[in-house]
Amino acid sequence: MPNLLNEITKWLDDVSKVVGKEAGDLTLKGRLKVEIFELNRKLRECYIELGNLVFDEVFEKKSKTWQRKQKTRSLITKTKRLRTNLRKKAQEYRKIGKKAKKKRKK
Repeated sequence: MPNLLNEITKWLDDVSKVVGKEAGDLTLKGRLKVEIFELNRKLRECYIELGNLVFDEVFEKKSKTWQRKQKTRSLITKTKRLRTNLRKKAQEYRKIGKKAKKKRKK
């Protein structure tokens, strides 16, 4: 009987470690998902602002130098930075899922 109790205790200990790890992974994935959503929202806003600016400069003001304007260049830089951050977060999110699948297969 004591041997069975030890085995159950050991099994419960192992299960609690796995559950704790899975909960941590889910928490991390949830946080990353929110960050990805926020980056997508910011990127969409940046695209809209850039589109409005270009439209205004090209079609309303008939500007030939709209590409050289500081506002346009800063928006393009911001867009590139957001896209890079979004790619990194998405890659990090995918890695968490792959790690969990590999551990379950073992």
